[in-house]
Amino acid sequence: MKANIPPKASSPNAEPPLAVLTSTLPAQNVHRIGNLVYTTRGLIALFAWLLWFDFCFTLMESVLGPIVQLRLLNELGMDANSYKFVLSTIPALLNFILNPIISIKSDRYRSRFGRRIPFLLIGAPPVCACLALIGFGNEIAAWLRNSMFQGATLTTVTIWTFSVLMLLFTLFNMLLGTTFYYLFNDVVPQQHFVKFMGYFRAAGTVAGMIYSYWIFPYSNKSGPLDIDLGFWSYHAENFWYPKLILLGAAGFYVLASTIALLKVKEPDYPPPDPLAKGSGMIEKTTSTIATITRECFSHRFYVLYFITMVVLWMSYQTGDFMNPARVAMGMDLKVLGRFGAYTGFITLALTLATATWGDRWRPLPLMLAAMGMMILKAPIQLLFLIPGLSSDTYLWIQIAFNVVGIPIGVIAAMAEAPLAMSLLPQARFGQFSAAQSMMRAVLAQIIGGTLVGLLMSYLQHVYGKYAFRYAFVWSFVFQIAALFCFYILYKEWQKLGGRKSFQPPPVRSTVLES
Repeated sequence: MKANIPPKASSPNAEPPLAVLTSTLPAQNVHRIGNLVYTTRGLIALFAWLLWFDFCFTLMESVLGPIVQLRLLNELGMDANSYKFVLSTIPALLNFILNPIISIKSDRYRSRFGRRIPFLLIGAPPVCACLALIGFGNEIAAWLRNSMFQGATLTTVTIWTFSVLMLLFTLFNMLLGTTFYYLFNDVVPQQHFVKFMGYFRAAGTVAGMIYSYWIFPYSNKSGPLDIDLGFWSYHAENFWYPKLILLGAAGFYVLASTIALLKVKEPDYPPPDPLAKGSGMIEKTTSTIATITRECFSHRFYVLYFITMVVLWMSYQTGDFMNPARVAMGMDLKVLGRFGAYTGFITLALTLATATWGDRWRPLPLMLAAMGMMILKAPIQLLFLIPGLSSDTYLWIQIAFNVVGIPIGVIAAMAEAPLAMSLLPQARFGQFSAAQSMMRAVLAQIIGGTLVGLLMSYLQHVYGKYAFRYAFVWSFVFQIAALFCFYILYKEWQKLGGRKSFQPPPVRSTVLES
């Protein structure tokens, strides 16, 4: 995909400037972002490559969570507090440290490939290597136990082998997850944000359907495997199927995403403003932190936005317990996966339909409406607290929840994806996103995650695996709090112009002030 860039100098034989070339086209057929100008065909090509990249990334990230969750909690019986510490608290600490470094560096990085794409290209190989190693986690644990930790049980060594490999994946995935959305903000024309994110969610839905139907049912399966290709054969009596999933995801992502990224061009960026003053490392670091803090918290609107997102993320902190809870209630992963794939067709149709008129709406009002509807459907899952029901009854409760949530989920996804892009200043998008991530890491993931771990560990010792069901209660309480926060943020947004004239409040650089 190529974008037209105006020639740097004119000559008698030079092509006329792009403004002249496109001046005869209808205005709606010209799409600009920075110094890049696209025709409608060019914009479609841009969307296609970005959506393919999103498909690859979504599929790669989707496969790992359920595999590790079910392996650690359901099969190996890891303590809930340690489990939450590994899957939430330590990743949050890594995010707190690395996210601002990566975000601010990518905001100010300049290369012939742009400022975001290099981070995504560099991060792919180590991320995929970690996925492959997790696929061999059982073999690595057995080797470690036999050669180095003979005094420990195989279960203990396996738990910590998977934990360490998961943290290595999280570490390298920071390069991808941090800059993933930043790229979209840089290359998609602003007037098409909501529409693009609608198609973005459609691509994610397709990835989810494929994952739900063909991959998810095997997330905790072990059994016979026979492969006979003529020139090569493999036979195993008790093969751990997630190994194939993780190896396949690693190979697919590193190849397919690289091709997509090399087809996307970022605009030219002006030289970045100086970030720090002073000569020594300590003085520069202090100056940098002070500058970022003053800028990101310079306006009440941004403070309200950060608080709102922290409360929303608090509602996600029990998510790591929800799949184990469903398995503990006897739900069949194959049935859930197939049902998710079938309903994905409805989600896909609704997503594509809303994407065509999504630009008429603004993300914040949509998010407020979606949160209200999510709270109305949440009590369905509270029925899981009723003990002693059959596994089929619990399964039907989950199916009812999913069916009611399809249109609500489409609206929420369409609103949440472009929300930050529509509210934060574009020139410092990475910086503001880093500030949001740091607050989210400390307040929601570290403090909130620690509280969840302690609570679930206590409940686990009292109620056993029944305790996992309280994950749905925590989520419901904080969804109510998030709705209130979104309402306050919405009122402030209206004061700043709302739908007709809102612009992110100006941020004045403070680094050069004495």
